[in-house]
Amino acid sequence: MINAVIARLKDRAPELADVLPAEDVDAIGKGPAPRNGTVFVLPYREQAEPNELAMGGFEQRVLVQILTAFVVRRHDDAKGGRRVLDFDAIKAAIEGAIAGWAVSPGNDLFELVAGQAGSLGNGVSIYVQTWQTSRVLEA
Repeated sequence: MINAVIARLKDRAPELADVLPAEDVDAIGKGPAPRNGTVFVLPYREQAEPNELAMGGFEQRVLVQILTAFVVRRHDDAKGGRRVLDFDAIKAAIEGAIAGWAVSPGNDLFELVAGQAGSLGNGVSIYVQTWQTSRVLEA
């Protein structure tokens, strides 16, 4: 699913500086400095619902949450006010690409669950959005 979201963002939001996978939000701030406007797509959590089929069948709906995290750099902005103003354009590009989209038929449409800003220090801010969809596990 992470690959599908990355491909969708690259296709539908070409204005993003780059779209990359990541394992952990903390690692984004500790690794090499990403370019301004880079978006990371991360796995977050899954929660399975009970099997709905009886008599030997198996079909289970799994709620899937992923994160999109983007970085905004402005080293001449000590209070972060101009970085915060940049959030809207990047959020709009991400939201326009994946809100209401399903990776596969039968999956729920992606919906935004939450978003939160933070500072990575040294003139760099990060904004993380939590998205939810579903997948079906069959056997």
